[in-house]
Amino acid sequence: MADQINTFSDLQARAGVILARLNAAPAVAIAAATNPLLAVEHLGYEFNPETRTGIGDRIRLGPAAAEKLADLRTTIARLVDRQVDPDDGPAVRRLLTDLGVLPCSDGDEPDTDPPRWQPGGAGPDPLEPFRDRHPVMEPLLEYRRISARRPRFAPPQAFAAILSGAVTTPLTAANGRLQSPEPDTNPR
Repeated sequence: MADQINTFSDLQARAGVILARLNAAPAVAIAAATNPLLAVEHLGYEFNPETRTGIGDRIRLGPAAAEKLADLRTTIARLVDRQVDPDDGPAVRRLLTDLGVLPCSDGDEPDTDPPRWQPGGAGPDPLEPFRDRHPVMEPLLEYRRISARRPRFAPPQAFAAILSGAVTTPLTAANGRLQSPEPDTNPR
């Protein structure tokens, strides 16, 4: 049975062991640089499905942005009476088509994938022209803007290709560091 990680604190508590296991497996350590969640799962840990996204957001964007994204996901779900993954382009297209924000045709439709990170920040969001068409657009666009601040983790196929060596990276080694969740207010 896999070791369950339910919270970010659970992950922090296991960080020393995880880093030691990554150091012992250089291919996994290099793949971990592209998707640390998949690397931890590859080591035999299991994330709680209800908290996995938030843990990933916290690793990628930090605690404040992760909390904001969680709030925005809740707001989006409340506004449309269903759960939707704002990072899933096809799911966003279905949602916006169902709401009448986007046309139902297969013609010249905007890209509904989240904006891609690029050095200096993400470019303009192709959904911006639809901002005033439904109340869900404001939190959706804010979510996409915050999420695009840092590169997304590699998808499972890319992680697997890097792990197997089928795709190489410029990385030859990876190091991690432990950081206390609380600042040291009583230095010795």
